[in-house]
Amino acid sequence: MPDILSQGRDHEPGPRRRRRLAVVAALVAAGAIVVGLRLPWSAHAHPHHGGHSGAAAAASPSAGPRVIAEPNEPDGIAGPTRPWPPGLRLPVTGSQPAWYWPATGRRQPIGALPRDAVGYAFTRAVGGWAVQPGSASDPSCANCAGRPLPVYFLDDRAAWVSLVGVADAVAPAIRPGRLWLTSFPAGASLDTAAGTAEEVSLSGARLGPQFRLPPGYMVDRATSRGLLLEPAPIGRATTTDRLWDPAHPGAGRSFRDVIATGPNEVAWAPPCVESCQARVLNLATGHTTVITMPRGSTAASGSFSPDGRLLALQVSYSTGSAGGSLAMQLEVASVASGRLTPVQGTWASSDALVGFGWPAADDSLVAELGFTTKVQLTAWHHGQARLAVVALSPREAATALVTG
Repeated sequence: MPDILSQGRDHEPGPRRRRRLAVVAALVAAGAIVVGLRLPWSAHAHPHHGGHSGAAAAASPSAGPRVIAEPNEPDGIAGPTRPWPPGLRLPVTGSQPAWYWPATGRRQPIGALPRDAVGYAFTRAVGGWAVQPGSASDPSCANCAGRPLPVYFLDDRAAWVSLVGVADAVAPAIRPGRLWLTSFPAGASLDTAAGTAEEVSLSGARLGPQFRLPPGYMVDRATSRGLLLEPAPIGRATTTDRLWDPAHPGAGRSFRDVIATGPNEVAWAPPCVESCQARVLNLATGHTTVITMPRGSTAASGSFSPDGRLLALQVSYSTGSAGGSLAMQLEVASVASGRLTPVQGTWASSDALVGFGWPAADDSLVAELGFTTKVQLTAWHHGQARLAVVALSPREAATALVTG
């Protein structure tokens, strides 16, 4: 899997790339899956050496520069914490996905999903998750479309999935009870092929016309101003996304280095000049919020809260050490003001962050962090200073939790 947790500019942003085509099967078999916002690494396959300290004292850039120090607690998050919310559960992917309750360690298999040797990919959608198996494509052609795969929907409150249809990729819609499916001709080159997209109900009924997409693109998500398209081939050099209205295909806007998307928002990280920034465009109003990164840091990836008011950011820092090591901290920005608030307790080396996101309908930001001696799961809720923290069992630490 590419290292997407360093500076972030030359790598694919972690928590926004949810879907992959059937052609990921060859990579999946080799241990490189993207699940949910990204597939967490196994703690055993990738030992981490992170920790945390009270490094980021300022709450916003105007409060002065951050104090940059080497993360120095390899044994995980310490200090005052709060109990894990009892109702907050996460999907666990793999050959037989399950629901997992971190507060109790309880597991419950997700029903109606046939066992898949490669595993499943989860895509966050309104009210639940779109789920696709990662099986079967031609490993000799990484950028060729394979056969369409089943698309399932898992409601946030359900114990089993329902079958929606078949497609090469799936993306969230604006309204509840809907998904967008992207399909390509079998065997077509994804660099040049024009796929089709259609909005369907959870029963698979088509809810509008089928649209022919620009060549080489697939639907990342539906927005209030059209479809946000991303390049289809894995490893494609361009990082340009397109906001595309099927009624006016020649219009729209392009975005480079997108780090997060929502139904009404797009966030991207433009090249740094005097300082690094993240910018958020409100698609409904056209207003752009500028988030100025603390001195010496960059925004590597991000994730919008379900209501779109908050943007969680993985902020990467250069510690200035001789080895050029990187540290990171999760910070949450107000989309209205651009003000950054550090999530206290998440200061760690850059390779400690396994994944993060908002896996429920509330404002619970969940992150998985891997350290030398343990793997920990944290939950932060807007307005609360302390993290909820649980240590994962060896079984859960070695599996792929979907954090958002």
